Amino acid sequence: MSLKTAIRTNTMLKTLAQSIERRARRCVTFFITKYLQKNETVDAENLQGPLKILLVRPNYRIGNALIMSPVIETFRQRFPDARIDLLATDSTHSLFRHQRVDRVFTLSRDAIVRPWRFPAMIRHLRQEKYDLAVQAGPSSLTGLIFVRSINSRYTMGKARRGQRWFDIEVSGEQAHAYDIPQMFARALGSPCRDRPSMILSNGERSIGRGELEELGIGFDDDGQPTPFVALFVGGHLDKRLPLSFWQESIKALEAAGQRYVVFMGPEELRHAPTLERQMADGQYGALCRPRPLRIFAAMLHYARYLVSPDSGPLHIGAALDVPVMALVQKRKSLKFVPRGPLDIVLWQPDARKLLDAVITPEPFQGRRDIGALEADMAPDMALTS
Repeated sequence: MSLKTAIRTNTMLKTLAQSIERRARRCVTFFITKYLQKNETVDAENLQGPLKILLVRPNYRIGNALIMSPVIETFRQRFPDARIDLLATDSTHSLFRHQRVDRVFTLSRDAIVRPWRFPAMIRHLRQEKYDLAVQAGPSSLTGLIFVRSINSRYTMGKARRGQRWFDIEVSGEQAHAYDIPQMFARALGSPCRDRPSMILSNGERSIGRGELEELGIGFDDDGQPTPFVALFVGGHLDKRLPLSFWQESIKALEAAGQRYVVFMGPEELRHAPTLERQMADGQYGALCRPRPLRIFAAMLHYARYLVSPDSGPLHIGAALDVPVMALVQKRKSLKFVPRGPLDIVLWQPDARKLLDAVITPEPFQGRRDIGALEADMAPDMALTS
């Protein structure tokens, strides 16, 4: 097991790492915002002419990166003739394939142990002479460093409450993670999709179909699959569900005659033999070990529902317009669950709740019902926008 995986899967090590990271972030943020030059405040309506724009979202988590994806189309519609580039990471850049960006720059996680790569990337981006650098997401120290350091004509983003970090400040209250792209859309006066966006090519969908057929999922003459539910076994630390939950859920789905595919996350792969032995006694399920990100997405594209904890694949499902059933263990996850009209939230679920939702799905109708859920659990929190 690598050091990175050991930290991510050990609560004590991850808590210590997060504490160290928070302290370092506060110090660097103070330096960046105090000593780096910022221009006079500018109104977004004053941005005219052919522009070179850099959208900055160097986040290594799939979900966090995908949440900002609607911003790309918002900027493209507002500035159709602009050159729009994106700074992402080596673990998330493939999410943006086929999006309407001109170039994607990638930052490697190895830069943490090879810090000289940061100034090298900053120097390269400064040479591009961007007109506008945009921090396309909240609470990113790395994004703030790049936006404020590449010497663009203007900067744009949403600072913390009471702070002014950018030439063009994006305003609004964030009650849900999906609210951030909407704030940029209002600032630019352009429409914005209310959930993430991920675009698959016909070739990728064909590969996904082939992978599902190898797992025993049939397709009719019109290319429609046998209806199946996708279960993603994964997530980080306290967002995970125990192996026993998935075993009980598989047993319930088999008893109900419901076709399903179990997708394993890389950190849960050790449970694959146990689940395979259980599924060998059934006839409706298949187990899929980790696949490359876009192949996984192409397979997920065909699912009737995606059942997942708060995780990156949950947002991939939303980006592909697959209805999702979010298995929520913690209140904080309610600020991240997709909120479309067909999406479902299962609070601290058991196998019976999951089966009832699969057999007779009753969507929470997005904002209204998620807000009602949260109001029942914590009256001082509100997710409605």
